[in-house]
Amino acid sequence: MQISWKNVFLLAALLFALPLTGTPAQAAGLFGGTPAGESVFVGEVQSYGDYELKADACATFVDKLAEALRQQGIAVSGRADLTNEVGRHDAIGSGDEAAELSEIHMDAIVHGHQFDRGYTAAKLAHYADMAMGRAYFHQEERLAAWKKSTQVYRLSPDKQRTAATIAAKYGADYMLFVNLKDFDVRLKHSIFATHTERETKGKKLSASLDYYLVNAATGRVYEKHIENKKTAQMVNFGLGKTGKGMDVDTLLGEVMETSAKDIAADVKKHGLDEVKGNGTSLVH
Repeated sequence: MQISWKNVFLLAALLFALPLTGTPAQAAGLFGGTPAGESVFVGEVQSYGDYELKADACATFVDKLAEALRQQGIAVSGRADLTNEVGRHDAIGSGDEAAELSEIHMDAIVHGHQFDRGYTAAKLAHYADMAMGRAYFHQEERLAAWKKSTQVYRLSPDKQRTAATIAAKYGADYMLFVNLKDFDVRLKHSIFATHTERETKGKKLSASLDYYLVNAATGRVYEKHIENKKTAQMVNFGLGKTGKGMDVDTLLGEVMETSAKDIAADVKKHGLDEVKGNGTSLVH
């Protein structure tokens, strides 16, 4: 059968007019996501507790958090260095984006209800003194009432402007910060000895962290404390999954995954709705 060039051109035009059925390029950023859904920029995952977690532990948590958010239908973007080791140690006011993200994170923490100056990194304590003044922390009655509150609050005005600028750069509506205050894994009895040469005494497996979801346009902040103490459950999980115990790193990965899923579920169920409003009675 002879096909004319006219028919060939018509067929080609028809094919180009059809929508593509392959996977579209993700516009959400580093980690992909669902562009049609909510867009969250993960600004920093870091430890501002009284001791520091290693950077690779924070990076592992970032990967798990990004995947958990995607599973909730949330688009995720972020820098390659989300743990911001440079920003974490840079001088306050240095102007580098990593340092600016660390300052937004610290601003959210010090205005939050979970902040306790006595159990924080030196840089965070210094920032709190600059932002709020030492006298604030001696007003015990006010501080006790503030800690009991669950009220959404705002970033400082200058940090709000910085957050809006950075979020716009990455095409995000919200910013997410996670303070990994404490991750502690100790193995229980010698049942784990087949998988590790590390110390096997003790029986503790716990995670304590706070996360801060920021509306980049308004500076509204939603804070949530996540705590997992799942020693017995995780020990049983290890036995059921492998037939014997798991080593420290595997257990740490499991408790991190549980915590990341808890954050993602709470962001979806409560956090986004809490920061979408634009109330005027919020505390700075």
